[in-house]
Amino acid sequence: MAFSRLSFAASLIVFSSLIISSVAYYGNEADPETGKLIPIAVEGIIKCKSGGKTYPIQGATARIACVKVDAYGNELVPISILSSKTDAKGYFIATIFPSQLRAGRTVTKCKTYLYKSPLADCDFPTDVNKGVRGQPLSTYRILQDKSFKLYWAGPFFYTSEPTYY
Repeated sequence: MAFSRLSFAASLIVFSSLIISSVAYYGNEADPETGKLIPIAVEGIIKCKSGGKTYPIQGATARIACVKVDAYGNELVPISILSSKTDAKGYFIATIFPSQLRAGRTVTKCKTYLYKSPLADCDFPTDVNKGVRGQPLSTYRILQDKSFKLYWAGPFFYTSEPTYY
């Protein structure tokens, strides 16, 4: 009986720590040399999937949505930014600088969504890689010059036919 209570308590502690560690804060990492916060950037690719063909879309945009958090961890308001328009290879990038937030605030729960396709014949968003529901930001790398904490999103796809979920 005591063993089952102990194992229940231990598994409850482990489960709680998994939930707590699953909430990521973005833009709160400082450069150890300067102490300045490192801006975050999100990059990805947007393509069209029509028939049997897949090709990059030039001029498409993605949206990055996050929640602002104060120094005490209280969620304040959502923040949403648009990426640059994709280039000829379908590549986009979006940045959030610490200067866009008040002092002592960071962002959390960031997700990347498809926003707009310029192609009339390929403008239905798909949920491949959570392009409709929002792909949470997870994997990142800090660029060598410590100028950005760079996240990857996608690849995302539009299609010529509506998809119902």
